[in-house]
Amino acid sequence: MSRFQRVGFGLVIGLLVLTALGGIVRVTGSGLACPDWPACYGGAIPSGDFGQFAAYQVWLEWVHRLVAAIIGFIILGYAIVAWSRYRAQVRIWLPAVLAIPFLALQVVLGGLTVTEQLEALIVTMHLATAMLILMLVAISWLGTFNWRAVTSEDEAPLGADAPSQARTFARLALIAAVLVYAVVVVGSYVTHVGAGPDAGAHVGPGGAACGNQWPLCYGGLFPEGEYAQWHMGHRFLVVIAGLALFATAMGVVMLRPRARSLTFVVHGAATLYVVQIFIGAAMIWINFDAWARALHLSMGSITWLLVSGAALLAVYRAGGLRTPGPITAQASTASVSGPNVSAESESNG
Repeated sequence: MSRFQRVGFGLVIGLLVLTALGGIVRVTGSGLACPDWPACYGGAIPSGDFGQFAAYQVWLEWVHRLVAAIIGFIILGYAIVAWSRYRAQVRIWLPAVLAIPFLALQVVLGGLTVTEQLEALIVTMHLATAMLILMLVAISWLGTFNWRAVTSEDEAPLGADAPSQARTFARLALIAAVLVYAVVVVGSYVTHVGAGPDAGAHVGPGGAACGNQWPLCYGGLFPEGEYAQWHMGHRFLVVIAGLALFATAMGVVMLRPRARSLTFVVHGAATLYVVQIFIGAAMIWINFDAWARALHLSMGSITWLLVSGAALLAVYRAGGLRTPGPITAQASTASVSGPNVSAESESNG
């Protein structure tokens, strides 16, 4: 990969790490360990009496803020480079630039999570925005590669023309991506709804509303009570999204021509999704142990990244987005040619 591609890949990994770190902060009850924002106990580095919070909780929250700030500045720099040097490649600069307003919104939401005492809707919006930033950076990075669109000369089984088959699969992959995103967002809300600043590790009644029962809730599918209904709604959404993802995993096998990278991403996402279901059940059976909740959130982020990436690749194959040749380290008038982005095409990038 070129230097620009390596930075993009590193950003994707960094955002996943930041999400996992945020999950650890959340499940350890460290979200309010720094009671002020953007400072922590009135300074850039926390000091003094931490009151009800242990020192490790304060430093967890502080490190989370520090990593978020560093990655935020890297995203800003990545977007500036994408805009200034690869302006002829819309698929690269546009998602990178679109990530900036979401980044600004994320900063505001980060402050509100503290000032509003971890209000459930704000915490959920914070995670939802983080997932969108992750997706946009990944889209920009994937756009640096040349994904061949399916043509009428490509062989398709059962008498179907290949471009039509590719478009059908792209629509299915997009539906699966939207549903998996909804699962992640609603799951975040469910585990936090009803929790206040004194709710231990900040898992509200919505997170334990079914009395440690799975897959049923108090012996049925349609329980009474707001929190239990939110919980079962999340489970129903998991099933619906799982069916869409299963159909996508089956459909990718039937595609002609075969797409090895797309098959790997879709099957990887489907495998993680199944693992997520078992982790979700284990969370309930073991009374929402902190490590299980942190793992559940982290793997959910990776699953969403894979599914959204697969949807983008499917759209590229269907010809829904223009996929010219390699990026170059020139200005907006840079010429485009060749089959791939390589380190040689951007030796100075």
